[in-house]
Formats: sequence, structure tokens, C-alpha cells
Amino acid sequence: MDNQKTLQQGTIKELQDYVEFKIKERGFENETLHERLVLLMEEVGELAKTCRKVSGMNIDVGREDAYKVGEEITDVLNMLFGVGIVLGIDIEKEYFNKESKINQRTYERSKKKLEK
Repeated sequence: MDNQKTLQQGTIKELQDYVEFKIKERGFENETLHERLVLLMEEVGELAKTCRKVSGMNIDVGREDAYKVGEEITDVLNMLFGVGIVLGIDIEKEYFNKESKINQRTYERSKKKLEK
């Protein structure tokens, strides 16, 4: 069995192009880098809050959040693409460049413990 998985080139680029199209279609093409970063941080915060809820951490029982983890991840991805679009970054190219570097690394769990 082949344990190699590959990502077909063009897939991420198509998604980035789609997000750029939707940004223009919805009238958000004039957002600044700062505005998109603020929105990205907001979405990451919503994702964290949703994960906190589903992981069993303490939550405010008087407040009901209708957020779903998958939706929050999608919002983060959309905003991340939006930041890349403002910066003129080809996210697919950058992804494959970084992934080739990461593939050369070896990882193992640290055995060091924090001393109290």
C-alpha cells in the first residue's frame, strides 16, 4: 500500500480564485490588509470559542452559540485567502514551497517536562 498522498496542483489556486471572485461579487474588494487581518483574528477567535465548547471546557450556560466547527474553519480559510489576495500572494505556490521544506524535517515528541 502506498502511504504517499499528493495534492494536485491547481486545487488551491482554484479555491483562491473562487474566494477572490466571491469577495468582488459581495462588494468587499476594497478592504484593506488591516481590515482583513482584523476579520481573520475575529474568525480565529470564533473557531477557538467553538472548539472550547465542543471540547468540554467550561462555557457560559446562559448563552447559546449556534456556531459549528466546520463553519468556523471555513470562515478562517476564507479570511486567510482574503489576506493572501490583498498581499498578492499565490498561496498554492507558497504552500508547495513550504511543504517541500517541511517534508525534509524529522519530528518526535519532546521528552522534556516543565519543572515546577
